[in-house]
Amino acid sequence: MSNNSSWFGSDSATRQRFQRATELTVTGAGSELLQSFINRTVQQLTLREFGLQAILPRRAGSGQAEIINRRTAGTTGGEWVADTTSTNFDEVGAYTQVSFTYRSLLTRGKVTRKLQATGRSYADVLALEMSAKAEDFANSLENGIVMGDTAGKCGLPASANIANGFLTLIQGVSSFDMSQCVSATGTSVNGTITLSKLDAAIDLVKGSAQRGDLAIIGSFAGIRQINSQLQSQQQFNNVVEVAAGFRVRTYDGIPLIVSTSMPNTFEFGLGVANVNTITGNSSNGTCLMILNTRYCFLSELTPTTVMPLAKSSSQYDEFDMYWDGAPVLSNTKGGSLLTNIKAD
Repeated sequence: MSNNSSWFGSDSATRQRFQRATELTVTGAGSELLQSFINRTVQQLTLREFGLQAILPRRAGSGQAEIINRRTAGTTGGEWVADTTSTNFDEVGAYTQVSFTYRSLLTRGKVTRKLQATGRSYADVLALEMSAKAEDFANSLENGIVMGDTAGKCGLPASANIANGFLTLIQGVSSFDMSQCVSATGTSVNGTITLSKLDAAIDLVKGSAQRGDLAIIGSFAGIRQINSQLQSQQQFNNVVEVAAGFRVRTYDGIPLIVSTSMPNTFEFGLGVANVNTITGNSSNGTCLMILNTRYCFLSELTPTTVMPLAKSSSQYDEFDMYWDGAPVLSNTKGGSLLTNIKAD
């Protein structure tokens, strides 16, 4: 071995230790002398797409709820008369008021003092946990705005504190409403999508002629069924840029948005007359949701906020993360569902 004092920049004693280690246990020299390298990227073991949150407008709210006035049109708009005749048609529309009560989503994170100290040379552990917790929080929010339902029929646990998500709002909160739901098969049986049925569901949405305001939201399985019905040119060339700069494929000019909160386990019409409404979450069905973002939005009383908590112990730091708001379907014609899609 060379006696060159500049050999890998070490002194004589270090070189001797390295020489003894390699001579005695050549295969273990690396583990004995070299520190393990840990990749600084923490891999989040999740597969999540928060597509609905990305495209929905967010509007500042106030008070206890978002209050919307709705008008049902009269049946007679007017009558044709002679130029000397007055009219007895004095019908006016019927007005109703609905409210979307603000609900709170809350979580808490905790990182121990010792973990922060031992990980200081690796990363800011508290900031790392906050960012990871934010993804978990966004997933819960996405679940709520898609599937929220106090009765729990859409898959989340029944809770009086949850806001109604768009699946519940579209098919009716207090009772089933088939008017905005189309069965992909025309029956209560789950099957594959036909474009004619998808078009029928799109046509039910108010303002559907203005495609730029619409979005189709579905699971990977649901969006994949649309792709299978399209020509290859449509699948790969027809794309549009949506919120946050994402480029997604389209159907007839309408962006196709994936949300992993849309289940593939729905059952439809079980025990009720309306065969194409969601009644449970233990089968093999999914659905597509068509929304007009002029009428569907998130009313936020408090946007997602992270608040560090006062230290109550020297052993850890805590923070809360919360959001106050509600999904709003301001017009009952602002969204529709294509149901009875067989996910598998």
